[in-house]
Amino acid sequence: MNTKKGISPLIATVLLIGFSVALAAVVMTWGLDYVKNTQKNVGDKTEQFLQCSDLNFEISGVDCAGDRITIQNNANVDIANVTLRLYAGDDLIPISGDGIPAFGNTHYTAPTAGVSKVEAMVSLQGDNGVIDCPNNIKQYLSACP
Repeated sequence: MNTKKGISPLIATVLLIGFSVALAAVVMTWGLDYVKNTQKNVGDKTEQFLQCSDLNFEISGVDCAGDRITIQNNANVDIANVTLRLYAGDDLIPISGDGIPAFGNTHYTAPTAGVSKVEAMVSLQGDNGVIDCPNNIKQYLSACP
């Protein structure tokens, strides 16, 4: 005679349904957090891109004799800071400088001897801090002896 007893099919079905609902709740909670974080990141990147698209600046001159580089801001956006890269032969000289007000220009003192190219990258002051604009790099070819 067989004396082993299993759980009834009704209880097994209820347990499977309960396990499925709990698993679905865990997946939904994780998925909702993931979607919210992704949406926030995309929104932040879009806002940064739109602010950087308002930029309009240029390297208006390199004074080889006076070791001076002039940058003109042609937009209604304040530039928070400027990073210059001076190429002199095989050397790369990075220089950081203060910002430029809207529709203003600023002169930066830099060793221009032997410099063949100057690159300028700028950052803006956004609502959540400084925004780097790596797609807005301006170049100026110079022939400083």
